[in-house]
Amino acid sequence: MRRILVSLVAALLLVTGACSSTTASGPVTINVTIAGGKVSPSDAKYDVSKGSTVTINVTSDSADTVHVHGYEIEKDVVAGTPLVIAFTADQTGSFDVETHVIEATIATLNVR
Repeated sequence: MRRILVSLVAALLLVTGACSSTTASGPVTINVTIAGGKVSPSDAKYDVSKGSTVTINVTSDSADTVHVHGYEIEKDVVAGTPLVIAFTADQTGSFDVETHVIEATIATLNVR
């Protein structure tokens, strides 16, 4: 069942073009799957307007920690349990969202 869910999420992300740069003036939602030590999508870039709400949804097949640099948000990921990180992008600049265990970049937020 979990493999089917992971496959469906990955297919949806590919169809919606989530791997490319995204510009948003309102809320931004980033859906991420970590499976077999790989992040999908990886290294995505998001242009975010200052004051927008950013929601990062992470599903992983192993335990990890997600860190939003600059905002100093760190949340533990429990294998098989969806993690939601939501915050207001109230600082301008470029901020990486990374994992600590597999040391992968999930996304870069360019807040303007």
